Amino acid sequence: KGRVVSMYSLVVVGNGNGVAGFGEGKHEESPTAIKKATNQAIKNLRYFERYDDRTIFHDIEHKFHGTTIKFFARPPGFGIRTNHYIHEVCKCIGIQDISSKVFGSRNGMNVIKCTFEAFNSQRLPQQIARARGKNLFDVYHTYYGAR
Repeated sequence: KGRVVSMYSLVVVGNGNGVAGFGEGKHEESPTAIKKATNQAIKNLRYFERYDDRTIFHDIEHKFHGTTIKFFARPPGFGIRTNHYIHEVCKCIGIQDISSKVFGSRNGMNVIKCTFEAFNSQRLPQQIARARGKNLFDVYHTYYGAR
């Protein structure tokens, strides 16, 4: 006689090599909520490009509802210095060197959705080269040093 309790679960899955997804599940019992969220996360897997298989290509600022996040690409050995939700997403994707700052709402779902959208929206060197009418080698040389 009263409030019906339901458990909420937010799950991020990934292979640590560029593929990750997130899902949410709700149920009266916690294990079932986790199972639902995990199944949804597996269905939502996406591939994310990484620079040198360790960081993002450039600094990103992205807004999702009340959450704004700034991501900063960092040099090798820097580590993952971010909000705890973003830290888990980066570990699942396989990003090893990144820092970020979260502004506004720090709601878990908003932070994770904003992170996934931001990583999905980063401009790749191939896109920059095509937009400028340059060779891919010239873009790498200008932005990322000799390769």
